[in-house]
Amino acid sequence: MLYGNNQDKTLDYGPKRGEEVKSLLQGLITICLALGLTSLAEAKELARVEESHSTLVIDADMQSVSPGQPFWLAVTITPRSGWHSYWKNAGDSGASPAFDWTLDGDATIGEPQFPVPRQLPLGPLTNYGYDAPVTLLLPAKAPVSGSSLTASLEAEWLICEVECVPQVTELSLTLPVGEAKPDGEAQAIFNAARAAMPDPSFWSSDLTVGAKDTSLTVYMAPSEAEEVADAYFFPDGVGVLDYAAAQSLERASDGIKVHAKRPSGAPTAETAAGVLLLTYHDGTTDAFAMEPMLKVTADQTAPQVAEAAPVVSLPLWEAAVFALIGGVILNLMPCVFPILSLKAFAFVSANYKTAANRQKEGWAYTLGIWLSFMVIVASLLVLRAGGTAVGWGFQLQEPVFVGLMTLLMLMVALSLSGMFNIQFGIEGAGQSLAAREGVRGAFFKGILAALVATPCTAPFMAPAIGFALTQPVLIVLMVFSFLALGLALPFLALSYSPALARAMPRPGPWMEKVKEGLAFPMYLTAAWLLYVFTRETGAVAMLVLLAAIIGIVFAIWIGKQSGGRLPVRILAWAIAAFSVYSIISKPWQEPAHTAAEGYVEEIAYSGAELATILESGKPVFVYFTADWCITCKVNERIAVLTDTTQQVFRETGTVVMKGDWTNRNAEIAAVLAKHGRAGVPLYLYYPVGASAPIVLPEILGPSSISNLIANQKG
Repeated sequence: MLYGNNQDKTLDYGPKRGEEVKSLLQGLITICLALGLTSLAEAKELARVEESHSTLVIDADMQSVSPGQPFWLAVTITPRSGWHSYWKNAGDSGASPAFDWTLDGDATIGEPQFPVPRQLPLGPLTNYGYDAPVTLLLPAKAPVSGSSLTASLEAEWLICEVECVPQVTELSLTLPVGEAKPDGEAQAIFNAARAAMPDPSFWSSDLTVGAKDTSLTVYMAPSEAEEVADAYFFPDGVGVLDYAAAQSLERASDGIKVHAKRPSGAPTAETAAGVLLLTYHDGTTDAFAMEPMLKVTADQTAPQVAEAAPVVSLPLWEAAVFALIGGVILNLMPCVFPILSLKAFAFVSANYKTAANRQKEGWAYTLGIWLSFMVIVASLLVLRAGGTAVGWGFQLQEPVFVGLMTLLMLMVALSLSGMFNIQFGIEGAGQSLAAREGVRGAFFKGILAALVATPCTAPFMAPAIGFALTQPVLIVLMVFSFLALGLALPFLALSYSPALARAMPRPGPWMEKVKEGLAFPMYLTAAWLLYVFTRETGAVAMLVLLAAIIGIVFAIWIGKQSGGRLPVRILAWAIAAFSVYSIISKPWQEPAHTAAEGYVEEIAYSGAELATILESGKPVFVYFTADWCITCKVNERIAVLTDTTQQVFRETGTVVMKGDWTNRNAEIAAVLAKHGRAGVPLYLYYPVGASAPIVLPEILGPSSISNLIANQKG
């Protein structure tokens, strides 16, 4: 083990002595654990609580304590297999355990001391915690007078796998006060817990926090620094560093430095304390509790969004070249790749088209892309001139556009699958194919390619677009024209290639099978757009869009049955128009309801308030929800915040209470646990005179609440 010295930063104990000290301590810990192993299971527990996903046990290192004597408590949290609990700084998400003690007299119980945490990566996030049983140590002091120490505890801790389940308990414990008597059977618990704690550091150190970077400097002798192979710093407080970013080790002449990134917009760092985990070249590790001096080198609280966007400076020719190259590379991006199925049609039909027709289609495809780009860029410039903050791909931020694009891509896919016919340029292969049809198909493919390309950014595109949007209109149009040309260039170049035309196989029945197979990338594009639409609008809007899709398919089917009859065709067009209108009209957007509009005023949930209302003899409906709960929001739209349900509430005098669990709330967590729920939603109805509620299902229908209240009233 390495130690430094505050007074002499170059004091060198050397690797050999460090190993001897480490071996001695490890031997002592092993002997202590071995001596206490047989008595560990027999240690007298002060309290034990079995929760849904974990167990909490409290032990004391004394069977009885003398008046005013300090002693220790151990709180052990054992999560369910595969789940984890959290350190005092939970990292990117999660929550540290919270203990609220109520004590008699002048007894005290201090803040918990945590063992060395582990990194718990979850996708792009990194949390700090424990995926095994963990024991926290709490310093305590007995009361000066009295024959016992009595303590009540309200404890809350979070247990997570991918989902998280709050664990909440209330308990009391009693410890005799009189003659001091250690609990020998519990010593193994405390020895193991102390061995897992970080060692105190004897090194001087400082923590430098900048706007974007953080650096921990630990002053130690060069020989000590050489023993360190890697280092990681766990900060006690928030705003110090980016938890998910990698940390790097640097050896300096006066010790080691640990460098870390700091996220933009992070809160102000108020403490430099933390745990430094050192890994040595032989694979062993040591952890040290650090108390560095905090140094701030930049204004951490400066608003990030208030800064003016930097102006990209490029020569005009370089911006044009970047745009052209970026457009070519854009053909390989995931958002454009499905359109390659449409381009493939033109290639497989190339050997029965004249060179002139192939070249016309190539330029028609280019024109479709260029015109689409110009419309999009013109719209972008108009919106920006009006003060709206939009950027490239802004149209996919508009749910109506995304919904209509979903319908369009689905229609293209259905056409390719053979449900109905859209002229793409190879229908009727082997027959007399009018050049006009091929040109139309190529132009349409160009429009589609431009529309689906805009959410993607390829290499070289970003500096070109960033430069263009700071320039006069003519330069903007020129740069985006090169971008459009780059996107069209591969197809345009191939349309001038006689060798490609000769290489294509002769038309035949196989082409129909290829066309049907190439429909599936279009289905995937529609599925991706449906996902984007749902993320932007929510589950109710997704249901509207799915209904519109079914309406479009139904209209196509009716049209195919028409046999040329005008009334049937009009009906098909009417269904299709109504389906499109259902997206344009945004029926999923509902105005906020207020009591003035006839909606019952809600009361924030409180157990005490609920008891008071029940005593007054009124029926109560309580619903527990959260902003991040999709099921909750759907239920509220179709069952809770409806005219019918609200009218029933008014007519029956039902009091409505809302428990908002968007943020952690111990009282709501306790109610959820009481009713066997790991999370929201939860719906409770208390009839008049009832002390126990009726629990409604998690998925509600439009009449679930009104029917229940009517049945109880009857």
